[in-house]
Amino acid sequence: MFFSHFLISLALMFALLAGHEYQLCEQKENLPKNEHLGFPENVKKKQTEMWEDSKFELLRSGAKSTVVINGKHAVYELNHAPKKQTISGVVFSDSKSGLIWAGPEQDGYLEIKDDILGFRLIADRIIWCESLLKQDPKASSPDVTKRFKQNVSGISLLHSAIPPVELLVKEKSTSLHPHIKNPWMFTNGRFSSQGATPIVKKIQWDEGLLKLDLTDQTKEFEATVWIDLMTRKVNKAEEKTWSFFGDINKNINDQ
Repeated sequence: MFFSHFLISLALMFALLAGHEYQLCEQKENLPKNEHLGFPENVKKKQTEMWEDSKFELLRSGAKSTVVINGKHAVYELNHAPKKQTISGVVFSDSKSGLIWAGPEQDGYLEIKDDILGFRLIADRIIWCESLLKQDPKASSPDVTKRFKQNVSGISLLHSAIPPVELLVKEKSTSLHPHIKNPWMFTNGRFSSQGATPIVKKIQWDEGLLKLDLTDQTKEFEATVWIDLMTRKVNKAEEKTWSFFGDINKNINDQ
C-alpha cells in the first residue's frame, strides 16, 4: 500500500512539475499575477483553435442530476521560449441562473453559492477551480468569449490550469487516499506501476454532499465518495468488491 501511494504521489508531483494541462485549482479573477513555471506575468495567450459549439454537464444547486448546457470550447497556447503550454478553454452561461463559467476545461461543474465551481481529478486528488470571469450585467459585451479574450490574461489562465503548489495547499485540494483503499483505482490496471487518474462516471447532490461515482482507467473497479464542500473533505466512501490479487486462477488461465 505504501508503494502504491508513493507512485501516486510521484505521479502528481511529476504532473505539477511538467505542467500537466489538466491540473486545476481555485483561481480568483484578482489573484496576484507573477511568474509561474518559467512564464513571465506578461506572457500573452494565443488562440490556436477557434471557439466551437460544445456541450457541458452542470449540476445545479440541490439537483439530483446534471443538465446539459450549451457552451463553447477553444484552445490557447502560451509561448516563452523554450517553454510552451497548451490549455483547453471553456465558456458557457446557465440560462436559468445567469451564472457563467470561463476557464480551463474541467471534469465537472457545480452551481454553488451563486457561483459555478469546477473540479478535476489528478491522481488521487480533486483540484477545485473557480471561473475566471463572473456574471456582470455591466460588462461591455455580453459575449463571454469576447470577455475571455479581453479580460483573461495568459498568466491567470496558466495559474488556473496549472496551480502553484502553494495554492493547492491553500485552497484545500481533496485527497481520495486513504478513503479509497483499492490501489488499482489509481493506476493503469491491476499490478500496473504507472499512476493514473480515476474517471468520473456520475455526479449528483446527496443530502447536501457532492456524490461522485468513479471508475478506474480499465473500468474494472468502482468506488463512490461523498464530499462536504464546506471542508472539501471526503465524508464517506464505498467501493465495489475487490481483492488485491484478484482471481489468481482466472489470471493464470488467461495467460
